[in-house]
Amino acid sequence: MSVDPGAQEIVIDEDVDYELHSDSEEESSEEESSEEESSEGEEAEPQEIVIDEDVDNELHLGTLRERLQNESLGEGTVTLIIRDPDITIIGDMNLGRGDRKEAPLYECKSLLRVNLKGCSKLTQLGNHMFRDCSSLTSVALPDGLTQLGMAVFWYCSSLTSVTLPDGLTQLGNYVFEGCSSLTSVALPDGLTQMGDRVFLKCSSLTSVALPDGLTQLGYSVFGECSSLTSVALPDGLTQLGNYVFNGCSSLTSVALPDGLTQMGDRVFNQCSSLTSVALPDGLTQLGNGVFYWCSSMTSVTLPDGLTQLGDGVFNGCSSLTSVALPDGVTQLGNNVFNGCSSLTSVTLPDGVTQLGDRVFCNCSSLTSVALPDGLTQMGNGVFDECSSLTSAANSAGFSDIVTYLRDRYKRVALRKLFLRLLRKYNQAVNEANGTETEKHAIALAYFPTDNSSTLDVGLFLQTMNASGGDGVIGLVGYILKFV
Repeated sequence: MSVDPGAQEIVIDEDVDYELHSDSEEESSEEESSEEESSEGEEAEPQEIVIDEDVDNELHLGTLRERLQNESLGEGTVTLIIRDPDITIIGDMNLGRGDRKEAPLYECKSLLRVNLKGCSKLTQLGNHMFRDCSSLTSVALPDGLTQLGMAVFWYCSSLTSVTLPDGLTQLGNYVFEGCSSLTSVALPDGLTQMGDRVFLKCSSLTSVALPDGLTQLGYSVFGECSSLTSVALPDGLTQLGNYVFNGCSSLTSVALPDGLTQMGDRVFNQCSSLTSVALPDGLTQLGNGVFYWCSSMTSVTLPDGLTQLGDGVFNGCSSLTSVALPDGVTQLGNNVFNGCSSLTSVTLPDGVTQLGDRVFCNCSSLTSVALPDGLTQMGNGVFDECSSLTSAANSAGFSDIVTYLRDRYKRVALRKLFLRLLRKYNQAVNEANGTETEKHAIALAYFPTDNSSTLDVGLFLQTMNASGGDGVIGLVGYILKFV
């Protein structure tokens, strides 16, 4: 036998059996590993699970949940059909947030579809029933269902549609919260109660029509529904809770019902596409930050019965150009118009006695504000960073904005007063008989000779006397000279 001089000599004198057989074991191991990887790469087969016997035990003892949470099933592979003509409640309506893991189908990510139509007597689905079933796309509910408990579909992020039965009267808190694929929901006519955050973060929801039986909407019901463009509110609605439309950045307009009497804090907070809102006549109070950072809103119609504007009502409404405040308003809270950089003028009603802190702060386009004589309390920084107003005051020879505005108010008020009295005087002259001098004498008799009558006439006579006006010539001459 010839030997290659460059060949290596390998000597085996220990663990001969191991050395001889280890290669085959490694090959076998590699084959097994390859089979496991192949197995892992395969998707689980879709399957249907039908529960029509011993349903109560299957649901409430947790055996069904354990079966559905088996990792071998994969995600979104199971269609679950429950048929029990006698069961009335599935789940527990008293489960708290901390007890959510006890819900019958909590976090069953294998669920793709659920059909409960065979539970003909079912009236309630308990709290957290399908919570975190992130692959669930649809649920068929029985016609007799009247109540959905708290967080029933909480963060079912694949749920695209659900048909709610006509007999449903109540939706608990957080029912559809986080259902980010849900595009539309038809709410039944019999629905009378909706809890807090029912559709919070349903970012694909585009429109909702609310049934006539609803009288109030709770906290953040449509919060962060960023695709919501329209919502039809029922005529019977009287209350909007805090943050109802918070962060609905695609909402352009809302028709508020005439019967609405209360609006909570930040109802339209950061609705950046909202351009205009007409508020109903029955509304007497606006909560804090109702239109906070509605940066596209150009106009708003305030009702005559409004008496108070809460803190930050129009804070950050940078497109708002003008606001007509009703006569009944007596106080403005802090930051009401802060950051309204397009606002040019505001007329405060005569009854306003208080202005909160920074009411007009950062209103850089503001050139005119009518401050009434009755205004006795002004907060800090009311006109801070009002650059146009500062320039106007300086141009008129005033170093202080408030002094400048008070002077303007008195001049405007006197002008309005004299124009009003001139109309009254001319009407009296035209209705009188006699020569021109006699007509003026008759008209003058309608005005008192002292300050004991109306405030308007008293102020008129006081001003006229101070100017040296006397008799018919003085009265008419002074009015015409002023006008």
